[in-house]
Amino acid sequence: MKIPAFIDSHLHFLGIGYYQDIIDLKDSLSVFDILKKLSRSNREIIIARGYNQDKFKNKTMIEKKDLATIAKPVCIFRVCGHVAILNQAMLDYLDFTENTKVSGGTIDYKRGIITENALNLLQEALPKPTIEDLKRYIINANNLLLSQGITKVASDDFSSFALPFEQVIQAYNEVDEQGLLQVEVTEQVNLSLSELKRFKEKGLINKRYNHLKMGPLKVLTDGSLGGRTASLNEPYSDDNNNFGVLTYKDQDLQELVDFASANDMDSVLHAIGDKACDQVIKILINTQNRYSGKRHNNAIIHAQLLNRKQIDLMKKHSIKAIIQPIFINTDLLIIDGRIGRRRSDSYLFKTMNENLHVGFSTDSPVETVNPFHNLYCALTQKSIDYPNLKPLNNSECFTLKDALKAYTTNNLDFVYDQDHSDYIEIDRDIYNIDFSDLKATNVLKVYRNNKIIYSK
Repeated sequence: MKIPAFIDSHLHFLGIGYYQDIIDLKDSLSVFDILKKLSRSNREIIIARGYNQDKFKNKTMIEKKDLATIAKPVCIFRVCGHVAILNQAMLDYLDFTENTKVSGGTIDYKRGIITENALNLLQEALPKPTIEDLKRYIINANNLLLSQGITKVASDDFSSFALPFEQVIQAYNEVDEQGLLQVEVTEQVNLSLSELKRFKEKGLINKRYNHLKMGPLKVLTDGSLGGRTASLNEPYSDDNNNFGVLTYKDQDLQELVDFASANDMDSVLHAIGDKACDQVIKILINTQNRYSGKRHNNAIIHAQLLNRKQIDLMKKHSIKAIIQPIFINTDLLIIDGRIGRRRSDSYLFKTMNENLHVGFSTDSPVETVNPFHNLYCALTQKSIDYPNLKPLNNSECFTLKDALKAYTTNNLDFVYDQDHSDYIEIDRDIYNIDFSDLKATNVLKVYRNNKIIYSK
């Protein structure tokens, strides 16, 4: 059957391509599995991503002592991308000491664990990809996305590497000029205030190229639930002294969002914990009041712990939401441990959709970019990897019609398009199958302007 092509309103295009170049730890079930993969690398600096300690039998966070048998500098990123573990050789390579500190992040030198804004120091010190590397990542991601029936995305790329934004734009445009970029990319501009001002000076705000356009300001205001860095109003149920990490002070975040609005940029802000959502809602309302004469298309990205009162406030002020039902796949394993009784007032995706303008995305490579896996989680509130776990909340299940609308029509606002005529051919009638078969759907062909741009 034929259906509209998918639009993913938040992912990491470069990250998807880069992920195919580094060691993938997603299927690792123990430290032993990780060490076995790392020991095979012949690179001088070893980078890996994808481990999830909650899959381990003892669920214990990895520390630098666990990586001590590897002499080369090693950095492994948790699957969420908000936590990294460094061995001693990497700490020495980075010149990190017990006195190294950073605002809006943590560096636990004794355990080799770094989070949030401290990751920026890591990126600054690691070897930088070349333009040719970036182009390879873009081509890899483009081909993967087309194979999944995705033809338009909003992507956070400027934060992927410690590189000038000009180099990222150059790489995209060179790939496009070669005719190798078919996916349309709207850049979620993740820059500091000083870099955002330089971005403006270069005339790049809302700049449109061919298959690339500059979009809204993107800001990370907290971390992840799995990494226990999402900012909560109450402590983590399995870590009673930990409230997560709020990466910005109110004044600094307000200044950044105000600057964007004053210069005709929307803001899409990553906020997972309820405390981070409180901060973001307050900041966005302030900005929208100050610039009331402008059209606002602001949104919270993720919002898993957004509660009903916060949803009502967002509805009142027309703040949108970009959500990832696919997160249920992994989070279902940890949610009881992380937030306990708060589970019943979290992941209110259907409630959001009934009250707010909601778009679907995957945050890939954090989770699979496969739209049919995302749809399955939205329709069932179940995990694919852990099918024996009970659904998160049956009352929050989407209908297929509403889910497809969130994945296509609703997402047009987030990729700054007026219409969407791309369509795909798939190998089954998804309206007349059991939900359990939905996740096995394959994309056979992708069409643009009635011409095939991908064939399986």
